[in-house]
This record gives sequence, C-alpha cells and structure tokens, in this order.
Amino acid sequence: MRTLSVVVAACVGTAVACCGPVQAAPTGLGLGAHGGYGQSVDAESGSPVAGVHAVLNPATWLGVVASVDYKFEEDCSVEESEYSVESYPLTLMARVYFPTETFSPYLAAGVQYRIIKYGGDLFDDVELDDSENAFGWVAGAGAVVNPSDSYEVFGEVLYELNDPERDLGEAVEDAGDFKYDQWSVRAGFTFFLN
Repeated sequence: MRTLSVVVAACVGTAVACCGPVQAAPTGLGLGAHGGYGQSVDAESGSPVAGVHAVLNPATWLGVVASVDYKFEEDCSVEESEYSVESYPLTLMARVYFPTETFSPYLAAGVQYRIIKYGGDLFDDVELDDSENAFGWVAGAGAVVNPSDSYEVFGEVLYELNDPERDLGEAVEDAGDFKYDQWSVRAGFTFFLN
C-alpha cells in the first residue's frame, strides 16, 4: 500500500509542479478519461484498467463521479486449471473534497456493478454462459489539482468489494471460490463544460 501512496503523491506532485497554484474544485459538469493498474485478491497478477468518467460538482467540497471501465484480463489458477477473468465495472461514487493551498485531497465511496467474463482451459469443455454479474461497493481516497476552473488532474487509490452471482455450474465449481475484491490505483483528467 505504501507503493500506491507514493504513486498517487507523485502524480499530484507532478501536476502541481507543472501547473502552479491551484483553485478550489470547479463546480459544474466535467468529462474525462483515466487509466491505471489493479489486481484482484486471488489473481496471480494484476492488469491495466482504462475508462471514461463524468464528474458533477454541485459544490467546491462535493463531487459525484460516474465511470465506465475496462479491466484487462487477469490470469488465475485453480489446482491444475488455468483461466482468465476480465471485467467491465460501472461505478457511481461520491467525493468529499478537503481543499488546501496546493491541492484538494478527497475521500470517495459508492456502488459498483461489474460484468465479468471468463476464459481459458477451465471453461473449454463446459457449455454454459461464460459471464456473470456482480454488485459491490467502492471506497478510496485521492487528490485533485485544479490549475483553472476548466480542468483538473487527479490520482486515487480504490478498493472494490464485489459479490458475483457465481452461477457457473458444478463443472467449474472451483472458480466459484475466486475472490473478486480488488485494489486499483489510477490517474486521469477532467475537462469541465462551464
């Protein structure tokens, strides 16, 4: 987790150095893109995540973020079987900003709906739908830098708790024990339509 904190601090520090003094979080509607890296608890390795988002800041201390992401394929292993998992998270969360002279740290929390797709030899001989859905919760923290009232850059660390339907049939029962809870670190930018 220390590494994640260093990454977020580096992103925000770079933005401050490049952009100079910041302002309070802009109000209004903003659109942007983000990317990063994350890993499920039981995955053998993590994978990139990329997406787009919309931010609505009704006040300088409060924001609402809706995002659509693609979580690239993660490799998993159950006994002697290898399989992969990729997903499409849809997230809605609130941010509470704490502005300072140089940047605005924030806490975030919300809900998530995740579409999960499976692949690999564990599913080769099984005739069933190789996808399922999961509902979950998201919590995290980050910081934004607002060089003007028209755009911002941000970095954040999120933890996502998911509860898949696990409707995979007895043939892939082992996959039902895979934990989808995951952490991610990401950075992005938002342009406000003011």
